[in-house]
Amino acid sequence: MKTKEDKKELTLMFIPGADKRVLRFRVPRISLYAVPSAAALVILGFSLTIYVQNTSHRSTTEQLTETFTGQEKQLTEQLMLKDSELEKLQIELIDLSKQAEQFRSKLEEIRKLENKISPGTPVSSGKSAAPPTSSNSDVGGTETPAGPREMNELAAQTKSSLSGMIGDIDGLLVQLTESERKLQEARRLKRITPTIWPSDSRTVTSGFGVRQDPFTGRPNVHTGLDIDGELNDPVYAAADGTVTAAGYDSQHGNHIRIDHTRGIETEYLHLNKMEVQPGSTVRKGQIIGRVGTTGRSTGTHLHYEVHKNGTKINPSPYLISDRKDDN
Repeated sequence: MKTKEDKKELTLMFIPGADKRVLRFRVPRISLYAVPSAAALVILGFSLTIYVQNTSHRSTTEQLTETFTGQEKQLTEQLMLKDSELEKLQIELIDLSKQAEQFRSKLEEIRKLENKISPGTPVSSGKSAAPPTSSNSDVGGTETPAGPREMNELAAQTKSSLSGMIGDIDGLLVQLTESERKLQEARRLKRITPTIWPSDSRTVTSGFGVRQDPFTGRPNVHTGLDIDGELNDPVYAAADGTVTAAGYDSQHGNHIRIDHTRGIETEYLHLNKMEVQPGSTVRKGQIIGRVGTTGRSTGTHLHYEVHKNGTKINPSPYLISDRKDDN
């Protein structure tokens, strides 16, 4: 009869051979269920571990891939930006070099202008080599690629060159301004100085100084020049000025007086006609009247006088221009 304990256990027998002893083992009946269950749990746990690790590795790999992709894209964009900036810098340097050549060209033009204004006057413009000219002529040379370092060096050199040229130009402009002022003043002085002949004739019939009076035969002082001419030949203003007198008297006949400032006046006597009025502004070489023989005169001519600070002086030294157009 089986007991309750016998029902809880199982007997395992091993028969190795006919002449050998039979081996018996008693194991709890529950072992038949516990062992497979434990094995199944171990396998399940191992599988879960592998799954979790694979999932984690996959997530990490995806993150790394995404990170690397983003970094690669960022680096690509940075490289493209650098290339764009480098290209822009190259273009700017090319433009800067062109501007430098233009500066040098302008500087040379200013030097030439200064020499024209003041011939023989040295121009203090600093040390500068002969400017290269920009043209469409053939060119050549070894191709040397320009990298960032070369670009920066060229930019620094170009800026330094431009700064020096700007300083030269500023100095030249000061000189040119002063030269222009002097030139304008010289032109103004020439305009108001009676340097042209007052008529077309160059024949002086009676000079400045002591002479025999044509009416009395006695010595007297002739205060001007008598210039031969035909009736109604034009009479010209010897310089810019303002008409201070235009009238008639028995000695001077029809006469005109012009004030040229700086104490200089000119007077034109014995005119047949007067073509200006007192207060009129006249220009050098302008027709102001016509040759005649009015007043105390023996024949058709122009009596011409120059006054300096109220004193009548010899007009001859003033007559340096051959024609009225040289004014």
